[in-house]
Formats: sequence, structure tokens, C-alpha cells
Amino acid sequence: MISNPASLASGECFSDLQLFTQQNQLFLHYDLDSVRSSVGRIFKPHELAAVRGSETVGASMHHVARGGLALSRLEYATEVDIDPGRLEDFYLIQIPIQGGALIRCEGFEFESSPQVASLLSPTLPARMRWQGHSPQLTLRIEQADMAYHCRQHIAQASQRLPQFDPRLDFSRPGAAYFLQLLNTLASAIGSPEHPLHQPLVLKQFESALLNSLLYGQQHSVLDTLERPAQKNVSPYFIKRTEAYIREHLHEPLSVESLAEQAGVSVRTLFAGFRSFRNTSPMAYLRELRLERVHEELTSNEQALVTDVAFKWGFAHLGRFAQEYKRRYGELPSATRRFRVS
Repeated sequence: MISNPASLASGECFSDLQLFTQQNQLFLHYDLDSVRSSVGRIFKPHELAAVRGSETVGASMHHVARGGLALSRLEYATEVDIDPGRLEDFYLIQIPIQGGALIRCEGFEFESSPQVASLLSPTLPARMRWQGHSPQLTLRIEQADMAYHCRQHIAQASQRLPQFDPRLDFSRPGAAYFLQLLNTLASAIGSPEHPLHQPLVLKQFESALLNSLLYGQQHSVLDTLERPAQKNVSPYFIKRTEAYIREHLHEPLSVESLAEQAGVSVRTLFAGFRSFRNTSPMAYLRELRLERVHEELTSNEQALVTDVAFKWGFAHLGRFAQEYKRRYGELPSATRRFRVS
């Protein structure tokens, strides 16, 4: 339980996190070479040295992964200098849970803290000085996953992957929203019954997490995102998307994967659905999945409302019940109780 309201907008919200346990602890080392080697296997080979050369470099690290997202908790026992150079293959977000670090990244130099995290882009060289006994929560996002996501949102993204402002300031709305999503992810991984373990739900959550960075954090191609969306969309793409949704309704789908199948950008696909269907692609998807839920509740006497909702990607049960009642005029529990023959 978080007792300090200020921690809700800072890395302190992870101080009581139950996710990291002995089962997912990768190592606890007390010598420089072992620490450098073990951290390098998770991230990349790098230079590591104690700021005060006579001190022993000890460290501990926990690590978990879900889908394309990898979370770690890393803590050094003494103040260290870290020089990874360019990350090359991944983006890395580092959030101090307490204490902080000095970050130098392509012309930027700033103090990272629980209120201001760091966001390192693959192509920008970085150097860091971490304080001792200053645990940080890290999120690794593969460059390939970001590239795929950006292709659906940004024109010519394959040539211009975003280089983010490395200062992730949680006092700003976009960064605060990202922190809220990350807290949800960390809590969900530690809870076996959480709906985020359902593939359909996790896929959409990953999309939301990347969008919170793409639309909420300054980066090098933000101007492209802010241009007006194309208005002339062929109905052919809409029909193709509808057919694809119907055929793959049971699979994890995101608006990015739908745009890729349609051969257009996300914004173009949204514009097309607004113009020709007066809805959005994901709203269309939800309506079809509501139909599947209704079918199961009316035909399967063993079906439980919660299980069926999670199966079809409805993670928020309260909102699901409202949508279901809007569509069918009764709560799903009523369908389950009175219409099973």
C-alpha cells in the first residue's frame, strides 16, 4: 500500500512492488567482472567502474518478461560509472525507485530521480553515474517492436525511428500516463489471475504503452505525427480490415496489426472507419467479440461470465458489463442465468 501521495507520480510507486522475488532474481554478485558480465547479458556489453576505485562493486538484479516487454530491478551497492555507448537494438527506460543517477546523452545532461526518469534511444550514445543503493526499475523495448509500431503511425518510420528526449518527467501528463500503465503492468505480472495474462488483453496493452511514449513524449519525428491524417481512403481497405477481424477474432489484434494488414497507416485506417462506418477499428472489433460472448453465454451452461469476458479480451469487467447491457439490454449475468437451456 502506498502511503505517500507524491509517490503516485514518481518511481517511488514501485517501492512496495511484490513482483520481484527470489524466483526471478538473476544474480547477487560482489565483484566487478561478474556484475558487468551478468548485466551485459541482459542489456549489452558495457564499461563499468566504481567511482571510488577502491570500493567493491556489488549488485543484484531481478528480471521478468511478458510479450515484447522486459522489466528488471537493478541495484548497485556503490556509486558506479556506466558507459554502454549506443544501445543499438533496444530502447531503455530507467526509473529510480529511490536515489538517482547522472545521465549524459547526446548533448543532454540531467539528474535522474524518482520524478524524472531516463529514456535512452538506440542510436544515441549515453553515459551514466548511478548512485549506490539506488534501485532502478528498467523497461527494455526492442527496437524491432518500436519500428513495427511506428510504421503504422508515422510515415516513412523505417527511415526515421524516433529519438526520444531522454528526460522522462513524470510531472508532464504524457509521462505520468506512461508511469500509470507501467505500474499496471508490473502489478499484473505479479498477479496470476490478472487479465493481462490473456494474450488478447496483453497485445492491446503493449500497443497502449508504446502509444503513451509515441504521443506523450517529445521525439524527433513528432512533427510527422501531428500532420493531418489522409482523408481519401478506399472502401476496399475497410472491407479487407473487417474481413480480417472476423477471420482472426480469437487472436491478439492491435490497431497497428490491422493497419498493416490493410496496407495503410493507423491514422488513415481510423479516418476510413470514421468516414465509411461511423466507428473505429477497435470498436468494430469489440462489437464482434461481444457477439461471441453473447453466443457462449446463451449456449454453454458451464460458461462463467468472467472467464468468457477474459477469453475475448475484455479486461475491465465493469466497462464490459456496461457495453454488454448497451448492446443486449441486460447484464451478462442475466443472460447466463435465464437463457441457458
